[in-house]
Amino acid sequence: MKRHPHFLWKDIFKNRSREKVPMAEILKENILFQTLDRRELKYLAGLVYERTYQPDEPIFHQNERGFGMYVIAKGGVSIKSMSGPEELLVTQLGPGSFFGEMALIDPNNLRSASAYASERTVLVGFFKPDLLDIIERKPDMGSKILFQLATVISERLMKTTEKMTLINQAKGVNQNYEEVV
Repeated sequence: MKRHPHFLWKDIFKNRSREKVPMAEILKENILFQTLDRRELKYLAGLVYERTYQPDEPIFHQNERGFGMYVIAKGGVSIKSMSGPEELLVTQLGPGSFFGEMALIDPNNLRSASAYASERTVLVGFFKPDLLDIIERKPDMGSKILFQLATVISERLMKTTEKMTLINQAKGVNQNYEEVV
């Protein structure tokens, strides 16, 4: 009796549209890791974690202890913050964006907002213990990541300050702040 050539069916029905993107490529697209060379990206790719979230699934909640940041490989994330009794949308993030980076440097590690998957979402997690390990074992690589992290946090702080200034001006709030001694 002749055997059926199963290998043919595998080729016909193979899902070609879901080509797996190498983790190093996903990381290289992120501003925090753009200054890393190929070898460093490969090392980092071995440390990070990938997880898929379903629509509306919480990634973390405001005021929870945070242990790391996330890069969006696919999908989207809603960042929300409590304002009184209700949660308000702060921003919507898409592929290539990252969030939760303050957990890498904040000694209290408390989340300043909540994050939810807005659709089926694949996230890459980079956690504080791994960053500390990189700093200890590969200080040049750690310095590159920390410098990029400082740059991003600085830019985000400047944008937040600009927005708060505009909001306060629109409300007529006095911009002359005096230090109380």
